[in-house]
Amino acid sequence: MENEEDELNENSNQDKVDEEELEEDDNEDMDDIESDEEDLEDDFDIEEYARDLVAPGEVLTEDVNNFLPGRGTILNREKTKIISLNIGLKQVKKNYINVIPLKGFYTPRTGDKVIALVVDKNPVRYKCDINARELGMLKPKNTIKRSRIRLRGGHTDNSEASAEKYQIGDILIVKILYADRLNAPELTTVGKYLGRRKDGLVISIDPPKIPRVIGRNGSMIKNLKNLTGCNIFVTQNGRIWLKGEDIAHERLLIDAIKKIEKEAHTVGLTDRMLVYIQNEKNERGIK
Repeated sequence: MENEEDELNENSNQDKVDEEELEEDDNEDMDDIESDEEDLEDDFDIEEYARDLVAPGEVLTEDVNNFLPGRGTILNREKTKIISLNIGLKQVKKNYINVIPLKGFYTPRTGDKVIALVVDKNPVRYKCDINARELGMLKPKNTIKRSRIRLRGGHTDNSEASAEKYQIGDILIVKILYADRLNAPELTTVGKYLGRRKDGLVISIDPPKIPRVIGRNGSMIKNLKNLTGCNIFVTQNGRIWLKGEDIAHERLLIDAIKKIEKEAHTVGLTDRMLVYIQNEKNERGIK
């Protein structure tokens, strides 16, 4: 009998250890939010820019057989030219020609990951500022995360679940579940990298400038991370989460991002930023 009780206690303890290991794995996923740069590039669908700054009414192309009007563009009345509707950067993406405005609100799109601020709550939903014209709505059912419990024999039980509780002022990384022109965007905190952030800083820039912070093939964001030693997570609504080893490194990264925002329309920005950050590190005595 004693041997059987010892075996049961040993198995019970092992189950607890396995459960704790799974919880630690989940916490590590959130702590490493910025580390998977390939996922970040996939989420953003990195945009390729022509280096042209265009004005409203400007002809972007007369090759209407191979190109279609995209965001911020329109066909002329004769359907022989694609012209710009905005002041912004010309962008050629596959066979679409877009004009990305230099300033503007974030337009929610299903699947986007964004940084949200909880501004109001009631028993049926949280209202979140997502830097768009409409507040995003987060329902308690879209905060439920299932806890994994490893059972004897290597099986996993996903049956236990609980809704996260947030407070006004909380910073969340959320995903847009659904968005259209008639209804407020619906949000979720269930998924990889999603949930409340309790550390780091959040800054905002104009959403149209975000692709320049990412850079072609992720070049700019890799340089920012490597040269400042900071963790960084950029979202489509113009908000950026960052965390460095100290305030000096964080301030350097913030200043660099603001410079990118200011010079987003210029040529050779990536190379200039390499020089800028290195010079600033030398002047500020940052290693």
